[in-house]
Amino acid sequence: MKKLGYWFIGLFVSCAFFMISCQEEERELIDSTLDNNAIPKDSQLAKLMRNIVIHDGSYDDLVDGGNCYSINLPYFIIRNITEEIIIDEIEDYNRLNQSDDIKIKFPITVTRDNHLEEIIENDIELQLLANSCETQDDDIECVDFVYPFRFATFNSDNNIISTIEVIHDAQVFRFMENLDESTVVAINYPIRLLLSTGEYLDATHNDELLSRILAFETSCEENDG
Repeated sequence: MKKLGYWFIGLFVSCAFFMISCQEEERELIDSTLDNNAIPKDSQLAKLMRNIVIHDGSYDDLVDGGNCYSINLPYFIIRNITEEIIIDEIEDYNRLNQSDDIKIKFPITVTRDNHLEEIIENDIELQLLANSCETQDDDIECVDFVYPFRFATFNSDNNIISTIEVIHDAQVFRFMENLDESTVVAINYPIRLLLSTGEYLDATHNDELLSRILAFETSCEENDG
């Protein structure tokens, strides 16, 4: 019986050492990532990353008149006074023409460039929102992130080191927007980019990621105007 007890104690101690070792290795990896690839909040790379994940609202401008938001699907429009059409997929916009008289059936829900949703009750509210948009927005339409990937963070206020996995643009946008001066952030490389041409590019450090974004940020046709 004593031998069995010693065996359990030995197993517990071994597991404890293993867990501590793994935690130390993970901390060393995060420390190395933060030391080598820290991204200052106001840096050029941080701003370009934010522009990649801004919600692009330009694809439905023919209907809603503003590039800094899009109408959530599905919704209905009246075309040329009598024809009611449901818009429930992006391809439906290909059925519309500049010469069409288009009336939206309200209320609708829109997603703004910051990924927040808002209910619009009528044409006046929609026009006010459209007037708030810039003629040329900052979103980068030619480059997308391939998910998932991870950020490493260090908070100097509480000395907490952690990793955060991100899986979509809205999550990255909120993460980048909510960074404060006490938090150091870095990407756990490698990271993959998807170009508008369908080509994939990998980046293994900040300088490479920055150069790839700069090389292709304006390589596709913008829909804004």
